[in-house]
Amino acid sequence: MSGSIFVDLTSRDPPRVIRGMWGLVMLRDAAVLDALAAALPVIERATQGLALGGIAYSNDETLAFALRKLAYHRDRAGCLCGLYPELLLYDPEREADAGNVRILETRYVDDKWLDSYRCECTLCGTRFHVQHGEAHASWWAWSPLQRESASP
Repeated sequence: MSGSIFVDLTSRDPPRVIRGMWGLVMLRDAAVLDALAAALPVIERATQGLALGGIAYSNDETLAFALRKLAYHRDRAGCLCGLYPELLLYDPEREADAGNVRILETRYVDDKWLDSYRCECTLCGTRFHVQHGEAHASWWAWSPLQRESASP
């Protein structure tokens, strides 16, 4: 997987770079992230100056996020769930299916329209309120919840 993501990201071919970018955004395998993070300077040089466009969301901004994710992982800055608030494209149901979070609660408006989720990271236990919205596409705004303090 890291080989194909690396090859796509360094190809300078916008459709391939976008494919590699999305592979990286969704990636959770620590060993693969380690390999890609070691190649971050090469990936940054290869993607510099590319115009990737985008319709509902900017692919240029998503690529910048993907590269920040590699630096975050390389620097061991925290659990990868800490990046959820930076990108409106992390679908809680897809993250739950991948085993990254548990959905603790799903809220609806008038029992019809999806409003929000309460989720918990399966690795570190951080809980999030996740607001669901739609414009041209669905989006999810993740906000970490304050940990409940134990009473003395």
